[in-house]
Amino acid sequence: MRDHTGFLMKMIVDRAETLFTQMEGTPDITPAQCRVLLYLESRQGEAASQRDIEHHMCVSHTTVKGLLRRLEDKGLVRTAFDSEDGRVKHAYLTPYYHERHAAAQGAIDRLEARLLGGFCAAEKKQLASMLERVFNNISQTF
Repeated sequence: MRDHTGFLMKMIVDRAETLFTQMEGTPDITPAQCRVLLYLESRQGEAASQRDIEHHMCVSHTTVKGLLRRLEDKGLVRTAFDSEDGRVKHAYLTPYYHERHAAAQGAIDRLEARLLGGFCAAEKKQLASMLERVFNNISQTF
């Protein structure tokens, strides 16, 4: 079964998520919560609506609502309704997130080093390019 690319990719993701949650210095967050935080960080302070997060992560409104609620409970995210359209709720990183970011980034860097151990710089770049192509292939709507 390991010769099926999709199955192998799923095994890698599952194992990487397990390693991430077991690593020293990993904040008390799930991999899904981490993906929300990384997405918000990539926005560089620009507001991100719940719908933006839903589309980026390809998950339901209910899932995003739960993720944001748990991240708010941990003090890492704050949410606020849009001043012009009260139906739209935005998520923002908190100062507390930025304080904790260094520890989280260290854990992510250690995980990535473990995942890509033995790869030269050119291989890492090639792998990233191929994975991005795979992602783009499945991101297109039918």
